[in-house]
Amino acid sequence: MRKHRIVGIMMLVLLVCGAVSVYAADNVLGLWKIIDDKTDKPTAFVVLYLYNGKMYGRIVATISKETGVVDDTLDIKGKRFTALAGDPLTCGLDFVFDMEERSKDWKGSIIDPEDGKSYDCTIKRDGNKLIVRGSLKGTGGLLGRNQTWLQASPSDIPSFTIPPSSGFVPVIPKKK
Repeated sequence: MRKHRIVGIMMLVLLVCGAVSVYAADNVLGLWKIIDDKTDKPTAFVVLYLYNGKMYGRIVATISKETGVVDDTLDIKGKRFTALAGDPLTCGLDFVFDMEERSKDWKGSIIDPEDGKSYDCTIKRDGNKLIVRGSLKGTGGLLGRNQTWLQASPSDIPSFTIPPSSGFVPVIPKKK
């Protein structure tokens, strides 16, 4: 009887820990609007999604610097990143990758698609914002910069339907 009670308690603890982990992951997953850290203007929409226990970030729409209007989506697919091998399309690019949950933060890698350089990345939630920090590899986050991403909703991207992220399979870009 005592063994059954201990096994039952252990199962309950595992179930609660799993639920807490899923809740924490869901806390950052979804649609986010990137705010440029230099201009303070929105530049793109990103979907953060899980794949095989790790988190990835895919660009699903970009915003024109001149007009502030969405000008490229997964449906339009016009722009390309020429600093990356194969000149991949802007929308559909997985530029946040191999993120693993560490307490309340996510740690992994991020690539700057403009120049192809890869950085260590830490993502933290702060209310309806994410603080995304890219830092030089091996510096422990000391040498880098922060970017703010705002929580978004599909209605922020008119006339575009975001596909379900359950169908996303990450493709990690490489520098030329």
